Amino acid sequence: MALKEDWADLWIKSMLAAGGTFRMQLTLGCVLIFLTSVSCSGLAPRSLKLEYCVSFWAKKITCYWNPLLDMGPETTYRLHITEEAGRCQMDFGHTRSCAATQGGSACSVPVENLFAFYKINLTAESRGIQVSAPEMCIHGMSIVKLSAPEVSIAEANKSRCFYLEWNIPGDEVLSVLETEYEIQFRDVAETSWMQVNLTLSENAPGFANICHVAPFTNYSVRVRAKYLHEVSFAISGGRPPWSDWSGERFVRTLPEVPSTGPALWRKLGHSDGYGNRVVVLMWKPLTPKEANGEILGYSLHSQKRGEPAMLQCFTPNLQCSLLLPAREEFTFFVVATNMVGMSPPTKLVVPPSGGQEALLSPLPILVSPAGDHSLLLRWPLPSNPVTVYIFEWGQLPAKEGRDISWHYQPASVGHALITEAIKPGKLYELKVFTLVDGKIWASGSTSAYSKQIAPLRAPTLYPVRVWKSRVELQWEILPLEERGGVIRNYTVFYKKEGDNEHTAVVLDSSVHGYLIEGLAPSSAVTVFITVANDGGSTDGPVLTIHTKDSDYGETEILSSVLCVGFLFILLAGSLACLWKHQLLRKYLWPPIPDPAKSNLATWAPQKCVW
Repeated sequence: MALKEDWADLWIKSMLAAGGTFRMQLTLGCVLIFLTSVSCSGLAPRSLKLEYCVSFWAKKITCYWNPLLDMGPETTYRLHITEEAGRCQMDFGHTRSCAATQGGSACSVPVENLFAFYKINLTAESRGIQVSAPEMCIHGMSIVKLSAPEVSIAEANKSRCFYLEWNIPGDEVLSVLETEYEIQFRDVAETSWMQVNLTLSENAPGFANICHVAPFTNYSVRVRAKYLHEVSFAISGGRPPWSDWSGERFVRTLPEVPSTGPALWRKLGHSDGYGNRVVVLMWKPLTPKEANGEILGYSLHSQKRGEPAMLQCFTPNLQCSLLLPAREEFTFFVVATNMVGMSPPTKLVVPPSGGQEALLSPLPILVSPAGDHSLLLRWPLPSNPVTVYIFEWGQLPAKEGRDISWHYQPASVGHALITEAIKPGKLYELKVFTLVDGKIWASGSTSAYSKQIAPLRAPTLYPVRVWKSRVELQWEILPLEERGGVIRNYTVFYKKEGDNEHTAVVLDSSVHGYLIEGLAPSSAVTVFITVANDGGSTDGPVLTIHTKDSDYGETEILSSVLCVGFLFILLAGSLACLWKHQLLRKYLWPPIPDPAKSNLATWAPQKCVW
């Protein structure tokens, strides 16, 4: 404030020296207003600057700037544009203006002639303070933004080329030397664009042949233009902006012969009673970049050693089943056909059955989970010139006719990520085969879980034998598909009658039985089992078992003793009876008189006379 007051005093003294009380008072009032406005706003606002301007053909000139935040949102911006004669040497036309408020950062002024220089001024005003941007002098055509081109023709003329024609709407371009173009195109299945810049030395504006693209592929194409007249650079140093992109046009290139043959593999059945087996030949569909057109079908040929190849099937499907002699070697060839021609053949040799797998070189494999639904395979690269790897995997336990997934890849890497048909909690058998010229040279196998989950259920628990103080338990071996992972242990929980808590016994996964001892006769014991793996644990149902009042054999022994004692007593009695027969007869059967030896034997009754 001291600096402001000194400046004011100096200004007042100069006014007094000039004379005139009225003029001094008026000047003093203006100074006070200026000081008040500067004091209220604090620091003076920063400089205003025009960032850039763009002219539109026969329409307008639009200029852009950064708003001055320290002047407040109520700041009014005014853009003044005047057509000039020469290089801004004198005004030629009337000044036209536009205003932007509420923090606006752009404004447009209508113009009719772009082939002239224009003087451009920008001012900002807020609360009595006015700030001006540096004046700009620029030619209308040096900042012109052309209208978006219109693509009139987009058609394929070769398998790897397509042709474009376009034009600029109206009469914005008078000479072919005034513009440059950018052409962007992309496969509609992708997101990234490829770009081609056209200059006059390479191509004339209005048409172009775009080559080195993929056959039988849908492309999206767009074009934009930029004014290149010498006025843009030689006179005012302006740089015209690119026009907006044209609307997208779509074109499909022409087909071509398939670039490669389908990947080929087999699934072998068991020999039947007639010495034949089912061989299922399977192949993968070609990718669009490999097929180069719509695949009409696949041809499969088989060849015995020393004989010509024979066509086995032509089919649009991805497999063909054959019944062939199991003891003979066959070589198979498959080709894919589109409307242009056939692909190179893919070869696979199927050896005869009978121990050929044992002659293959072993291939060590490491497997690790790479996610809940993926497995990562690793193996050392063999020394022989491997041409391709085949991966084969399926759920365990292996069942007749189970679905097998397979994949192939070039032999340049020693790892593979399997993501197809992989589920958590399932055990998969994985095999890797190395092929050289269609023949298997080495193979390896392993098994793994992508993620272990808790067992689907606990094993069924049941008592084998029950005593008065002991109980023997056993449980089943869980089926492989219900384990959810590698079983680590079993835990048997039991609670005696009268106890408050269960007693836990942890057992190894190889144990499938346990003996509970120390129980009271005629008592109840509650038992359940828990099975655990790395993915969690699962409890089984509670089983209640009642002990006996006596052990096995105690009642039988007592009954046997009683029976033996009874028999002994009976035998002793019988012997005693035989030994003391006369004495017993005397007491048990006393003598009875013989009536024949009594007097009654001679007694005769007297005759009675009537």
